[in-house]
Amino acid sequence: MSDTGIAADANADAIDVLRRSLVLGYRILGMNGHGRGLLAHLTARLPGGETFWSYQLGQSVEEVVLGDLTEVDFALRPVTGPGRVNPTLTSHGAIYEALPEVNCIVHHHGDNSVALGAIGANLEPFDNNAARWHGDIALVEDYQDTFSIAEQGRIMAEQFRQHKALILKHHGVIVACASIAEAVIRVIEVEQSAGVQLKAMAAGELHVMPAGAIAECKKFLNSPVYFDGMWSYMQRRARREGHDVGAFH
Repeated sequence: MSDTGIAADANADAIDVLRRSLVLGYRILGMNGHGRGLLAHLTARLPGGETFWSYQLGQSVEEVVLGDLTEVDFALRPVTGPGRVNPTLTSHGAIYEALPEVNCIVHHHGDNSVALGAIGANLEPFDNNAARWHGDIALVEDYQDTFSIAEQGRIMAEQFRQHKALILKHHGVIVACASIAEAVIRVIEVEQSAGVQLKAMAAGELHVMPAGAIAECKKFLNSPVYFDGMWSYMQRRARREGHDVGAFH
C-alpha cells in the first residue's frame, strides 16, 4: 500500500474513533441529565481539521446514534452525513476557526449554571472540585440578542484564549477543550459545582480555599490522568445502566 493509502486509512480510523466518542459523549450528557429536550450542543473535530461533527437539528442528546452524525464546515455547509445541524452552531465554527487547539465544544442550559449566571455570580474555589476552575472560568454577558451568531462565536473565542469555560449570563455554560473526554467531563462537573455553591450561598457566607490548596487541586483535576479516568468511568456506567444501547447503528 502506498503512503497515501496508509495515511487515508489512518485518517478514516481516527474519524471513526472520533465519531464513536462523540456519540458516547451525547449519551453521557443525557445520562447525567444535561441537554434532554434539545437544550445542549456538543460538537467535535479532528485536531487541525476544518470541519466538525454534530447531531441532527431537533434531536435530544440521549437519542443520538452513529448514523445521525453530520459533518459540516465552519460555515455549516454540509460535507457528509444526513439532515441538518442546528444553525446556532455557526458560533462553534467561529471558535474552531480562531482556536486550533480546541477540538470539542459543549454547551448546555443546566439549572445550576443558569441560576449562578442569573445572579451575576461566577464559580468560586470553595472545595476541591470547584477549585480546579480558579482562573479558568469567566462570567460573561449573553451576546445572543446583540450580535450575529458568528460574531458571538468570535467574541467567545477571545474569552477562550484565557479560559476553559464560560458561564453565559442568562444562557447556561459552554466549555471548549482539546478532547471530547475533557469537554464532557468539565461541563458535567461545572454544573455539579454550581449546584453545591448555590446551596452554600443559601446557607451562609461562602468561604474559599487557601491559595496553596487551590493550586494542588488544579494540578491533579486538570490532568489527562483525571479526565481519562473519569471518561472511562462514565463509559462503564453508561454500559452498566444501558445508556449506550443502540448508539452505534
